[in-house]
Amino acid sequence: MDALLYWAYFGAVEGARELAWAVTRAGHRPAQVSEDFKALAQELRGGWDALFPRRLGYATRTVADDDGALRLVVRRGDFEGQVELCCDRDHGQTLRIRALAEAHSLREQETRAAGQRIARRIHSMTMAGGATLALIIMGLSFTWVAGGFDMPLVGGLMLTVIISCVMIGASTIGGRMGEALARRAAEQIERELRQDPAVQADIKRWNSLSRQLRGHRRALARGLSGTPFRREAQ
Repeated sequence: MDALLYWAYFGAVEGARELAWAVTRAGHRPAQVSEDFKALAQELRGGWDALFPRRLGYATRTVADDDGALRLVVRRGDFEGQVELCCDRDHGQTLRIRALAEAHSLREQETRAAGQRIARRIHSMTMAGGATLALIIMGLSFTWVAGGFDMPLVGGLMLTVIISCVMIGASTIGGRMGEALARRAAEQIERELRQDPAVQADIKRWNSLSRQLRGHRRALARGLSGTPFRREAQ
């Protein structure tokens, strides 16, 4: 029985904020796979509000698609997370159960997006400066030619090399400056999130959910039905 598990680690969260897995159900009857999927979906739906209670300010919602897929969404402050669960077929037409869980900080996303915009703007400005300098060099070269500069072919090659170096240098400097500013902004927001008690509480609950999803995957991979949520996050 095949099982695929993927983890990714991000930013200020000391743990996984994105988890995706797929468990193929080769040799199982479609009805059995459907029952396993429904049982897992029911457990996720039943434990969602317990993990993220409204009394603590969490806003949750459940979306069931026409094809049977289930999407659970939670939000509090700038924390937002969602779990998608579906049952479909892989490229070999084998039934499988897939889950995707991801969470992020809206504040962190906005900061990173702003940093990327600043990086692009700085890169454009340095490129414009490089182009202006290249035009000045070209103007001076025409003055030299008009003044009777010998060996125009060599002069043209030198001009090409100089202009190329100017443009490449401008691009490199602009790129590094922009990346440095974007990285500094990202590091600042990460420090703020690490020191935010509310965000750390969100992370603790999300990591609890991730552990439970891993347990469900292991149970499915062993051929068992999904195990229930073990306990609420404290």
